[in-house]
Amino acid sequence: MTRVRDSFCSFCGTAFAEATGYPRRCAACGSEIWANPVPVGVALVPIASDARVGLLVIRRAIPPHIGKLALVGGFLEEHETWQVGAAREVREETGVTIRLQSPLDTVLYPLGSGATKEVRYWSGQPLEVIKRAPDDEVDVVSWLPVKAALHRLTFEHDKELVRQHLEQPPTTTLVLVRHGKAMDRKDWSKKDTLRPLGARGRKQARQLVPFLTSYGIENLISSTSARCLTTLEPYAASAGIGVETHDTLTEEIGTGDPEAVVRLIGKIREGVLASGLPTAICVHRPVLPAILEALGLAPASLATGEMLVTHLTADDVHAIERYRPQA
Repeated sequence: MTRVRDSFCSFCGTAFAEATGYPRRCAACGSEIWANPVPVGVALVPIASDARVGLLVIRRAIPPHIGKLALVGGFLEEHETWQVGAAREVREETGVTIRLQSPLDTVLYPLGSGATKEVRYWSGQPLEVIKRAPDDEVDVVSWLPVKAALHRLTFEHDKELVRQHLEQPPTTTLVLVRHGKAMDRKDWSKKDTLRPLGARGRKQARQLVPFLTSYGIENLISSTSARCLTTLEPYAASAGIGVETHDTLTEEIGTGDPEAVVRLIGKIREGVLASGLPTAICVHRPVLPAILEALGLAPASLATGEMLVTHLTADDVHAIERYRPQA
């Protein structure tokens, strides 16, 4: 089977109807992808000071625009997702550890080399601040009141994204994770709930760690089946948290009683919004329709290890992202 490059939207995971020619516009989310993009991730991070809220900015020490103010972001590393890269750049350039929140717009513009620079933005929430010394790329890290930021930021598209950021409602992240690739049923003779992940599934589980870290996931929920639990284990170990389990989410019980799944997800959603804790739920494909129904989302399918990132408000789902691991 011949693999076609860029068959899926790199932002939401939707398959392109025709994977030929560039740029390609996603019918689901409207994002465009290019044949030769230079990827950049940026996070808008509000910082509170004396009952006022401003934005985290840097003063550039490299061209172009040396000495000018900009939002925090940078180029992705090889095999790095946009989300992981945006959070990493904030940490490296400012010493501030963040969790990503709602996605914002994407900005595309041509470079002198002929490549297209693709900049994706997220709102972010600061979790920890460690003082950082100036270096060859950033000589000043600063807190800037929003009004001043809109006046002093160098790039016009940064200013427009600040305005968009200010219009976003408060959200809490709920990630739906389909378990990693398990052993084939034909190769497993014991109880199906004990069927483990295969080598590919274990790799997918490891790949989830930096992605879930970028959203600062603090609460993990799973079915009691081994393939779901072990999908979350690497992140649970990395974050030092446990996993809450429910038999209702198993394939055996959930498919037979979808109404119970809807009720459980409703309670989980209420708890996530009340606590404000970003949460991930590991699920099975046959149970996914009831979960999506409970969240008021359209039917969708997830590949093994794939994630649907929802950003919840009190009334609805404000934004959705998808991520498919490379394994």
